[in-house]
Amino acid sequence: MTMKYIKSKLAVWSLVLSMLIPTFVSCVDDFAVGDSFLDKQPGVDVTLDTIFSKAEYARMFLWDSYKHIYNGLSGRTIYNAVMPEALSDVVHSFLGWGGVINPYYAGMHSEAGNGSYSVDKMAFIGNNDRFGIWEAIRKSWIFIENIDRVPDMDSKEKARLKAEAKLIIATRYFDGICHFGGLPLVDHAYEIGEQFKGGYVSGIVGEGEFVPGRATIEQTATFVDNLLLQVINESELSFAIGDYLNEGGRLSKGGAYALRAKLWLFIASPLFNDTEPYRQYDTPPVFPAGFGDNVDPLLRIWLGHKDESLWTKCVEAFEDFFKENQKAGTPYALVQPAGNSEGDYRRAYRSAYFSRGTTEKIIEVRGEGNGYSDGEYLLEWGANVPGNVSHYGAHAPTVEWFNMFPWANGKNFDGQRVYNTQNLENLDIFANRDPRLYESMLVPQRNINNFYNTYQNKDIDCWQGGNLISGNWWFTSGYNAHGFGQFKWVLDYSHMGDERYSWPYLRMADMHLIYAEALAQAGRSGDAIKEVDKVRARVGLPSLSVNTDLNLSDKNVLVNEILRERACELALENSRLLDLIRYKKQDVFCSPLHRMTIYAKDAQTGEKTEIPFSQMNGVWPKFIYETTVISTFARVWWSGNWDNKWYLSPINRQEINKDYGLSQNPGW
Repeated sequence: MTMKYIKSKLAVWSLVLSMLIPTFVSCVDDFAVGDSFLDKQPGVDVTLDTIFSKAEYARMFLWDSYKHIYNGLSGRTIYNAVMPEALSDVVHSFLGWGGVINPYYAGMHSEAGNGSYSVDKMAFIGNNDRFGIWEAIRKSWIFIENIDRVPDMDSKEKARLKAEAKLIIATRYFDGICHFGGLPLVDHAYEIGEQFKGGYVSGIVGEGEFVPGRATIEQTATFVDNLLLQVINESELSFAIGDYLNEGGRLSKGGAYALRAKLWLFIASPLFNDTEPYRQYDTPPVFPAGFGDNVDPLLRIWLGHKDESLWTKCVEAFEDFFKENQKAGTPYALVQPAGNSEGDYRRAYRSAYFSRGTTEKIIEVRGEGNGYSDGEYLLEWGANVPGNVSHYGAHAPTVEWFNMFPWANGKNFDGQRVYNTQNLENLDIFANRDPRLYESMLVPQRNINNFYNTYQNKDIDCWQGGNLISGNWWFTSGYNAHGFGQFKWVLDYSHMGDERYSWPYLRMADMHLIYAEALAQAGRSGDAIKEVDKVRARVGLPSLSVNTDLNLSDKNVLVNEILRERACELALENSRLLDLIRYKKQDVFCSPLHRMTIYAKDAQTGEKTEIPFSQMNGVWPKFIYETTVISTFARVWWSGNWDNKWYLSPINRQEINKDYGLSQNPGW
């Protein structure tokens, strides 16, 4: 689909509709996502009249729209098997055929590549629009405009489902804002041959300000905000899902409150909200007459000024969420540990991001179970999902990420002092750390009669010469490329197929941490620290304030600590890269990342050796840690080839040339 002719009639959408039509024997009592049960039956001529002739078919049409909500483990949204976080500092991809190597690490991405199957899954458009942001928006408007004619559905359910459809639209617009800035405002489903002119900021046709072509970032944010307020004001939509067994994954009013808060955090961040735009145009774009030619094109990617009051607006939105959550009986809450052991803390953290139907997830996305995702369980591989390519080093953790995790006593990690030395103090940098470290990456750990301290029932002796490395082919194929293996999402690789997962599009830890960030930016440092501490306490860490060497009353220091904490809690959840983009962290993008080679010390000489734990008579060794700059698939940014254009993605040039008012982002 193109934005010039956004079509909804059967003649244009026959291919798409053939995927959307339900079988005439399926039951829709339970909520289900994906199109495995939506195949068109042979000989059945299906039209929109057919779809909206029965409540059963209409519901299934909406369920199919759900599959387009962002899912970071889906082939729809990863770069040919590699997650976007591989563009950040927490992981670096060792996967030669992955989708980040040539376009991003080599600096070859361009306006011609956006929308490619393997190049950019945050595409403005995509192949047959399967991977762009617009298909969910189109389907949702079709649903909203047609659901009232369904004869066997009551008005309350119609109102509730309309609100869900609007929230689907809002999620896709939010994703688009994060990667493109201002967007065209699509406020209805377009007819055959109807040329796109623009949309109303209100999100309701004929009401409020009409915006031709591509809207400014402020107008786009207001458009999304208005959609979210419409969802919030819908009395028939509940604040939270009560029946997780049958309806887990459904959208709720709580999701609208939460997304609204996160929307304004993104708008308030320095990427858009600063005294200067992140980049000027080399040559100002030319617009077709009447499509925003009288508007400064920079306003598509910049508010035009710095507005500190947006942080207050953001704080208020978060407080609205927490207040309504409390009024509803606190259905959303951090998953808490069952006890105070390291294993208890790890189980709680794992459940928070991985498990289905917990109090943690405000918006959770279910797998589709087809070629574009991994279905119900991560061991049902599907198409190049992270678990299936981890052993090739697709998301090899970096020393930089390792260093972010504090000690178990809450103090920031300071073990860097023994890197590239003989480690005469025999500091074990893998012991007594933040439990989230062990749930994020595989590091040497001794079995202490606790499954959580083993990998596939083996001691984790993943140093040079260790049994775990030499005894598993995936370690030698790149899994341990940087000295650590990816554990988050991959888990034990052979012991994680017994639990159904869901993608945490928005969860409570994220809410507490970005609320903390907004509070810090608004000058309320004490309140901000309290929000951070709620997340740290879940894994047994004391208050952030134990770091007495940090001046946490300094807003910039506190914000940087919150961003570090977010990397420990939320990395590989589509968080770290966006945090670096929001704060225009050129220094991070341009700093070379490091790998570690781990050696066990000889018990007699203290020199490095390559002996497995099985030959050490049960005595856990001391270590030597050698760090070096990553050289395999080095990023051009590290050699000074950086341009601020990388903060936002390019819009496909073919789309711009259709002359409906799009402008390219600066630098592309």
